[in-house]
Amino acid sequence: METFEILAKKSKRKRLWKTVVISSLVSLALLLLLGKGLIELASSNGRNLQKEYEVMSEIAYPNVDYDSLYYTQNSLFSGTLHSDRFKDLDGVKVAYPSYEGNYSLIGAFRDPTAEGTYLSLSGTYTRTLRQKYPVFYNINAKGTKDSNSMPKELASVKEMPNQLVEVALTFDKAYTYKEIQQMIPNNLKINWYWIGSQSENDIEQYSDPQFTYGANASLLFTYDLDFRKKAKEAKKEQQTFLDYLKKADKNLFPSLSGYNMYNEVESYLKKFGQLDIREPENRDQLTFSGVILTGKAENFAQLEGKEWIYASSIGASVPNQPYYKLDKE
Repeated sequence: METFEILAKKSKRKRLWKTVVISSLVSLALLLLLGKGLIELASSNGRNLQKEYEVMSEIAYPNVDYDSLYYTQNSLFSGTLHSDRFKDLDGVKVAYPSYEGNYSLIGAFRDPTAEGTYLSLSGTYTRTLRQKYPVFYNINAKGTKDSNSMPKELASVKEMPNQLVEVALTFDKAYTYKEIQQMIPNNLKINWYWIGSQSENDIEQYSDPQFTYGANASLLFTYDLDFRKKAKEAKKEQQTFLDYLKKADKNLFPSLSGYNMYNEVESYLKKFGQLDIREPENRDQLTFSGVILTGKAENFAQLEGKEWIYASSIGASVPNQPYYKLDKE
Protein backbone atom coordinates (compact mmCIF):
# COMPACT_ATOMS: atom_id res chain seq x y z
CA MET A 1 0.00 0.00 0.00
CA GLU A 2 1.40 3.39 -1.14
CA THR A 3 2.04 5.93 1.51
CA PHE A 4 0.95 9.55 1.30
CA GLU A 5 4.57 10.57 0.73
CA ILE A 6 4.90 8.27 -2.32
CA LEU A 7 1.63 9.54 -3.81
CA ALA A 8 2.78 13.13 -3.33
CA LYS A 9 6.04 12.43 -5.17
CA LYS A 10 4.19 10.80 -8.10
CA SER A 11 1.81 13.75 -8.31
CA LYS A 12 4.75 16.16 -8.26
CA ARG A 13 6.47 14.28 -11.10
CA LYS A 14 3.28 14.35 -13.17
CA ARG A 15 2.93 18.09 -12.70
CA LEU A 16 6.59 18.53 -13.61
CA TRP A 17 6.25 16.52 -16.82
CA LYS A 18 3.05 18.33 -17.67
CA THR A 19 4.80 21.66 -17.18
CA VAL A 20 7.73 20.53 -19.32
CA VAL A 21 5.43 19.36 -22.14
CA ILE A 22 3.35 22.56 -22.07
CA SER A 23 6.47 24.75 -21.96
CA SER A 24 7.97 22.82 -24.89
CA LEU A 25 4.81 23.19 -26.93
CA VAL A 26 4.56 26.91 -26.14
CA SER A 27 8.25 27.42 -27.02
CA LEU A 28 7.80 25.51 -30.27
CA ALA A 29 4.74 27.59 -31.14
CA LEU A 30 6.62 30.80 -30.36
CA LEU A 31 9.56 29.67 -32.49
CA LEU A 32 7.20 28.87 -35.37
CA LEU A 33 5.49 32.24 -35.02
CA LEU A 34 8.86 34.00 -34.83
CA GLY A 35 10.08 32.13 -37.90
CA LYS A 36 6.89 32.94 -39.77
CA GLY A 37 7.22 36.59 -38.78
CA LEU A 38 10.83 36.76 -39.94
CA ILE A 39 9.93 35.10 -43.24
CA GLU A 40 7.09 37.59 -43.71
CA LEU A 41 9.45 40.48 -42.89
CA ALA A 42 11.92 39.33 -45.55
CA SER A 43 9.08 38.76 -48.03
CA SER A 44 7.75 42.24 -47.32
CA ASN A 45 11.17 43.72 -48.09
CA GLY A 46 11.15 41.73 -51.33
CA ARG A 47 7.72 43.05 -52.29
CA ASN A 48 8.79 46.61 -51.50
CA LEU A 49 11.85 46.14 -53.69
CA GLN A 50 9.60 44.96 -56.53
CA LYS A 51 7.27 47.97 -56.14
CA GLU A 52 10.24 50.34 -56.17
CA TYR A 53 11.66 48.69 -59.26
CA GLU A 54 8.35 48.79 -61.14
CA VAL A 55 7.83 52.49 -60.42
CA MET A 56 11.41 53.55 -61.17
CA SER A 57 11.38 51.51 -64.37
CA GLU A 58 8.47 53.61 -65.60
CA ILE A 59 9.94 57.03 -64.81
CA ALA A 60 13.68 56.43 -65.42
CA TYR A 61 15.85 54.30 -67.72
CA PRO A 62 15.22 55.93 -71.12
CA ASN A 63 13.89 53.46 -73.68
CA VAL A 64 14.51 50.51 -71.37
CA ASP A 65 11.75 47.97 -70.75
CA TYR A 66 11.56 44.50 -69.20
CA ASP A 67 9.80 41.27 -70.05
CA SER A 68 10.48 39.22 -66.91
CA LEU A 69 10.45 39.89 -63.19
CA TYR A 70 10.94 37.04 -60.74
CA TYR A 71 12.35 36.08 -57.33
CA THR A 72 15.10 33.59 -56.54
CA GLN A 73 15.05 32.53 -52.88
CA ASN A 74 18.55 32.25 -51.42
CA SER A 75 17.37 31.21 -47.95
CA LEU A 76 14.28 31.39 -45.77
CA PHE A 77 15.12 34.99 -44.99
CA SER A 78 16.72 36.34 -48.17
CA GLY A 79 16.37 36.34 -51.93
CA THR A 80 17.07 38.10 -55.21
CA LEU A 81 14.73 39.99 -57.52
CA HIS A 82 15.79 39.56 -61.16
CA SER A 83 14.53 41.29 -64.30
CA ASP A 84 15.57 40.76 -67.93
CA ARG A 85 15.56 44.05 -69.79
CA PHE A 86 15.75 45.26 -73.38
CA LYS A 87 15.68 48.32 -75.60
CA ASP A 88 13.23 48.91 -78.43
CA LEU A 89 14.85 49.96 -81.70
CA ASP A 90 11.92 50.65 -84.02
CA GLY A 91 10.16 47.52 -82.84
CA VAL A 92 13.26 45.31 -82.57
CA LYS A 93 14.22 44.19 -79.06
CA VAL A 94 17.91 44.64 -78.20
CA ALA A 95 19.51 43.24 -75.03
CA TYR A 96 20.13 45.63 -72.13
CA PRO A 97 21.86 44.82 -68.80
CA SER A 98 19.60 42.86 -66.49
CA TYR A 99 18.53 44.13 -63.09
CA GLU A 100 19.21 42.40 -59.79
CA GLY A 101 18.24 43.50 -56.31
CA ASN A 102 18.77 41.58 -53.08
CA TYR A 103 16.45 41.56 -50.07
CA SER A 104 16.73 40.12 -46.57
CA LEU A 105 15.55 40.74 -43.01
CA ILE A 106 17.34 44.06 -42.80
CA GLY A 107 16.11 45.56 -46.08
CA ALA A 108 16.68 45.61 -49.83
CA PHE A 109 19.80 46.39 -51.83
CA ARG A 110 20.24 46.99 -55.55
CA ASP A 111 23.23 45.66 -57.47
CA PRO A 112 25.14 48.79 -58.61
CA THR A 113 27.38 46.93 -61.09
CA ALA A 114 24.54 46.17 -63.53
CA GLU A 115 23.17 49.69 -63.29
CA GLY A 116 26.29 51.75 -63.81
CA THR A 117 27.80 53.45 -66.84
CA TYR A 118 31.36 54.39 -67.69
CA LEU A 119 32.75 57.26 -69.73
CA SER A 120 35.22 57.03 -72.59
CA LEU A 121 36.45 59.37 -75.27
CA SER A 122 33.80 58.03 -77.64
CA GLY A 123 30.85 58.38 -75.27
CA THR A 124 29.02 56.84 -72.32
CA TYR A 125 28.57 53.06 -72.18
CA THR A 126 26.69 50.55 -70.05
CA ARG A 127 29.12 48.82 -67.71
CA THR A 128 28.25 45.19 -68.43
CA LEU A 129 27.27 45.07 -72.12
CA ARG A 130 29.48 47.97 -73.25
CA GLN A 131 26.48 49.36 -75.11
CA LYS A 132 26.56 53.07 -75.99
CA TYR A 133 24.14 55.11 -73.93
CA PRO A 134 22.18 58.09 -75.33
CA VAL A 135 22.92 61.21 -73.27
CA PHE A 136 20.74 64.25 -72.58
CA TYR A 137 22.18 67.70 -71.79
CA ASN A 138 20.92 70.23 -69.27
CA ILE A 139 20.53 73.61 -70.98
CA ASN A 140 19.98 75.32 -67.60
CA ALA A 141 23.31 74.34 -66.01
CA LYS A 142 25.62 77.23 -65.16
CA GLY A 143 28.44 77.56 -67.64
CA THR A 144 26.62 75.45 -70.21
CA LYS A 145 28.16 75.81 -73.64
CA ASP A 146 26.26 77.23 -76.58
CA SER A 147 24.51 74.88 -78.97
CA ASN A 148 27.25 75.00 -81.60
CA SER A 149 29.77 73.45 -79.23
CA MET A 150 27.47 70.69 -77.96
CA PRO A 151 27.63 67.11 -79.33
CA LYS A 152 25.79 66.74 -82.64
CA GLU A 153 26.08 63.03 -83.26
CA LEU A 154 23.21 63.08 -85.74
CA ALA A 155 25.83 63.86 -88.37
CA SER A 156 27.41 60.45 -87.73
CA VAL A 157 24.22 58.48 -88.25
CA LYS A 158 24.43 58.78 -92.02
CA GLU A 159 27.70 56.86 -91.77
CA MET A 160 25.84 53.89 -90.27
CA PRO A 161 24.08 52.44 -93.35
CA ASN A 162 21.58 49.61 -92.97
CA GLN A 163 21.43 49.95 -89.19
CA LEU A 164 18.69 50.63 -86.69
CA VAL A 165 19.79 53.46 -84.42
CA GLU A 166 18.74 55.01 -81.12
CA VAL A 167 19.33 58.77 -80.73
CA ALA A 168 18.69 61.14 -77.81
CA LEU A 169 17.70 64.65 -78.89
CA THR A 170 17.97 67.50 -76.38
CA PHE A 171 15.75 70.43 -77.38
CA ASP A 172 16.76 74.09 -77.22
CA LYS A 173 13.78 74.59 -74.87
CA ALA A 174 10.84 72.61 -73.54
CA TYR A 175 8.13 71.84 -76.12
CA THR A 176 4.60 70.54 -75.63
CA TYR A 177 3.66 66.99 -76.49
CA LYS A 178 1.54 68.31 -79.36
CA GLU A 179 4.40 70.39 -80.77
CA ILE A 180 6.79 67.44 -80.60
CA GLN A 181 4.45 65.30 -82.70
CA GLN A 182 4.68 67.94 -85.42
CA MET A 183 8.47 68.28 -85.14
CA ILE A 184 9.37 64.59 -85.49
CA PRO A 185 9.09 62.92 -88.94
CA ASN A 186 6.57 60.11 -89.24
CA ASN A 187 9.19 57.54 -90.26
CA LEU A 188 11.00 57.83 -86.89
CA LYS A 189 9.65 56.30 -83.69
CA ILE A 190 9.41 58.36 -80.50
CA ASN A 191 10.19 55.87 -77.75
CA TRP A 192 10.69 58.09 -74.71
CA TYR A 193 10.23 61.69 -73.50
CA TRP A 194 12.63 63.49 -71.12
CA ILE A 195 11.11 65.88 -68.57
CA GLY A 196 14.32 67.92 -68.47
CA SER A 197 15.99 69.61 -65.53
CA GLN A 198 15.44 72.83 -63.62
CA SER A 199 18.83 72.65 -61.93
CA GLU A 200 21.44 75.34 -62.46
CA ASN A 201 24.06 73.20 -60.75
CA ASP A 202 26.93 71.62 -62.61
CA ILE A 203 24.77 68.74 -63.79
CA GLU A 204 25.36 69.25 -67.47
CA GLN A 205 25.09 65.68 -68.76
CA TYR A 206 22.36 63.22 -67.91
CA SER A 207 24.46 60.16 -68.63
CA ASP A 208 23.15 57.74 -66.00
CA PRO A 209 19.87 56.00 -66.87
CA GLN A 210 18.92 55.68 -63.19
CA PHE A 211 18.87 59.45 -62.79
CA THR A 212 17.25 60.47 -66.08
CA TYR A 213 13.49 60.86 -65.68
CA GLY A 214 10.73 60.92 -68.23
CA ALA A 215 7.92 59.00 -69.87
CA ASN A 216 7.74 55.89 -71.96
CA ALA A 217 5.64 56.72 -75.02
CA SER A 218 3.23 53.91 -74.10
CA LEU A 219 2.28 55.77 -70.89
CA LEU A 220 1.17 58.86 -72.81
CA PHE A 221 -2.01 57.34 -74.13
CA THR A 222 -5.63 58.46 -74.27
CA TYR A 223 -8.84 56.51 -73.79
CA ASP A 224 -11.90 56.55 -75.97
CA LEU A 225 -15.19 57.04 -74.13
CA ASP A 226 -16.30 53.41 -74.36
CA PHE A 227 -13.02 52.17 -72.88
CA ARG A 228 -13.20 54.68 -70.03
CA LYS A 229 -16.75 53.66 -69.23
CA LYS A 230 -15.79 49.98 -69.09
CA ALA A 231 -12.74 50.78 -66.97
CA LYS A 232 -14.85 52.81 -64.56
CA GLU A 233 -17.36 49.99 -64.22
CA ALA A 234 -14.50 47.59 -63.51
CA LYS A 235 -13.09 50.14 -61.00
CA LYS A 236 -9.70 49.83 -62.63
CA GLU A 237 -7.84 52.19 -64.92
CA GLN A 238 -4.42 51.72 -66.43
CA GLN A 239 -1.71 53.84 -64.84
CA THR A 240 -0.36 56.88 -66.66
CA PHE A 241 3.06 58.49 -66.61
CA LEU A 242 1.94 61.06 -64.03
CA ASP A 243 0.51 58.32 -61.81
CA TYR A 244 3.93 56.68 -61.63
CA LEU A 245 5.63 60.01 -60.88
CA LYS A 246 3.29 60.45 -57.91
CA LYS A 247 4.13 56.97 -56.62
CA ALA A 248 7.88 57.56 -56.67
CA ASP A 249 9.46 57.44 -53.21
CA LYS A 250 11.60 60.56 -52.81
CA ASN A 251 13.98 58.61 -50.57
CA LEU A 252 15.11 56.65 -53.65
CA PHE A 253 16.46 59.74 -55.37
CA PRO A 254 20.13 60.67 -54.88
CA SER A 255 21.76 64.07 -54.56
CA LEU A 256 24.25 64.93 -57.28
CA SER A 257 26.51 67.99 -57.04
CA GLY A 258 24.43 69.09 -54.06
CA TYR A 259 21.20 68.86 -56.04
CA ASN A 260 18.44 66.43 -55.00
CA MET A 261 17.26 64.64 -58.12
CA TYR A 262 13.73 64.32 -56.73
CA ASN A 263 13.38 68.08 -57.29
CA GLU A 264 12.96 67.35 -61.00
CA VAL A 265 9.99 65.06 -60.39
CA GLU A 266 8.50 67.42 -57.82
CA SER A 267 8.85 70.42 -60.13
CA TYR A 268 7.15 68.56 -62.96
CA LEU A 269 4.26 67.44 -60.77
CA LYS A 270 3.70 71.02 -59.58
CA LYS A 271 3.12 72.01 -63.20
CA PHE A 272 1.13 69.05 -64.48
CA GLY A 273 0.23 66.77 -61.55
CA GLN A 274 -3.45 67.78 -61.56
CA LEU A 275 -4.00 66.96 -65.23
CA ASP A 276 -5.82 63.83 -66.31
CA ILE A 277 -3.68 63.02 -69.34
CA ARG A 278 -6.09 60.33 -70.47
CA GLU A 279 -7.82 63.29 -72.11
CA PRO A 280 -6.02 64.30 -75.37
CA GLU A 281 -6.25 68.04 -74.68
CA ASN A 282 -4.54 67.56 -71.29
CA ARG A 283 -1.82 65.27 -72.59
CA ASP A 284 -1.02 67.78 -75.34
CA GLN A 285 -0.13 70.38 -72.67
CA LEU A 286 2.71 68.32 -71.16
CA THR A 287 6.15 69.71 -71.94
CA PHE A 288 9.38 67.78 -72.52
CA SER A 289 13.00 68.80 -73.01
CA GLY A 290 14.09 65.92 -75.19
CA VAL A 291 13.16 62.59 -76.74
CA ILE A 292 14.63 59.21 -77.60
CA LEU A 293 14.09 58.37 -81.27
CA THR A 294 14.72 55.06 -83.02
CA GLY A 295 14.57 54.02 -86.64
CA LYS A 296 16.53 53.37 -89.80
CA ALA A 297 19.80 55.29 -89.96
CA GLU A 298 18.90 56.88 -93.28
CA ASN A 299 15.68 58.32 -91.83
CA PHE A 300 17.60 60.54 -89.40
CA ALA A 301 19.16 62.65 -92.18
CA GLN A 302 16.06 64.87 -92.35
CA LEU A 303 16.74 66.11 -88.78
CA GLU A 304 20.21 67.49 -89.47
CA GLY A 305 20.43 71.25 -89.12
CA LYS A 306 17.16 71.67 -87.21
CA GLU A 307 17.49 74.76 -85.01
CA TRP A 308 15.46 73.25 -82.19
CA ILE A 309 18.03 70.49 -81.62
CA TYR A 310 20.42 71.64 -78.88
CA ALA A 311 22.40 68.37 -78.75
CA SER A 312 22.16 64.84 -80.12
CA SER A 313 23.65 61.63 -78.78
CA ILE A 314 23.70 58.18 -80.40
CA GLY A 315 22.76 55.20 -78.24
CA ALA A 316 22.35 51.54 -79.12
CA SER A 317 22.44 50.30 -82.71
CA VAL A 318 22.06 46.99 -84.52
CA PRO A 319 22.23 45.85 -88.16
CA ASN A 320 18.82 45.99 -89.84
CA GLN A 321 17.91 42.49 -90.93
CA PRO A 322 15.55 41.84 -93.87
CA TYR A 323 13.23 39.73 -91.69
CA TYR A 324 12.64 42.47 -89.10
CA LYS A 325 9.13 43.89 -88.88
CA LEU A 326 9.69 47.54 -88.05
CA ASP A 327 7.20 49.89 -86.41
CA LYS A 328 8.27 52.76 -88.69
CA GLU A 329 9.53 52.21 -92.24
